[in-house]
Amino acid sequence: MTYKKIKNRILSSSVLAVSLLMTASTSATIIECNDCSDEQHVNTIKNQPAGDVFVVDFVHRTIDKYRIFEQGSHQKIESSLSEVININQKFAHRKTQLRAPIN
Repeated sequence: MTYKKIKNRILSSSVLAVSLLMTASTSATIIECNDCSDEQHVNTIKNQPAGDVFVVDFVHRTIDKYRIFEQGSHQKIESSLSEVININQKFAHRKTQLRAPIN
């Protein structure tokens, strides 16, 4: 195999891997909770299955990410840039740019 073919295969594999990583967050649940407090966020995510849950707030223009565990407990974690971009694309019709709050 020539160097150029190897380089093209590596590039193709990298693009595929990145696209798979970006679609992984699409399986997460997205819940809209406008002008909600942290307590209201917790009440909103209470009955969600284990996994990642995003709570979007169009009033404050924020995205909060929670990880729900099998035992029913949860943890607020930081959203990645690709997750924020992906969610903003899903809500492009709202003409609002959501952001992850800085902790």
